Amino acid sequence: MNPADWSDALTTALEGQAFWAGLLMFLGAIVVGTLLMVPAWIFPVAAGAAFGWGWGTVVSLVGGAIAAQAAYLLARHVLRDRVERRAKKIKAFKAVDKAMRKAPLKVVALMRLSPVLPSGLKSYLLGLTCVRARPYAIGTALGTLPGTALKAFIGDEGREALAGGSATHWAVFGAGLVATILVMLLIGRYARRELGI
Repeated sequence: MNPADWSDALTTALEGQAFWAGLLMFLGAIVVGTLLMVPAWIFPVAAGAAFGWGWGTVVSLVGGAIAAQAAYLLARHVLRDRVERRAKKIKAFKAVDKAMRKAPLKVVALMRLSPVLPSGLKSYLLGLTCVRARPYAIGTALGTLPGTALKAFIGDEGREALAGGSATHWAVFGAGLVATILVMLLIGRYARRELGI
């Protein structure tokens, strides 16, 4: 199923649901989708469109955090051999593993900021490193917050614009989209430089 299909299916499923039921359903979709390696950018954009910027950001952060912890634990205790085989094929992993020994929280946050690898794959790979659960969770939260908030904003403004919004909505949506791309490129470049990848 491609990203557009996931987004359409999720939107259809959420229609007619009570607010809290919809949030819980969305939370489950984020966790399952991330563990199955669905591109993570879809979820905050769809959450922003479905719930608005504030709740969209919150549900995306919580769902992303749960999925990240689940992947970390799976890589550590259940799927280690399989994930290690994948890690050997990724040149950047050795640099990340080495850097992790010096500053684990910083490295996790930088990895989350960098678009160099899919979010779900990062979670599995980080489960192989020496990082402990607490700095992993904090680094994940810090590293995912900026991008998640921006993407939820894009989803919220995009919904307003597509629903026949004014020229102002379209302008804000366009500016937000450009700002998101620029910020993610700049942050990604900084993160890669700091990690040496």
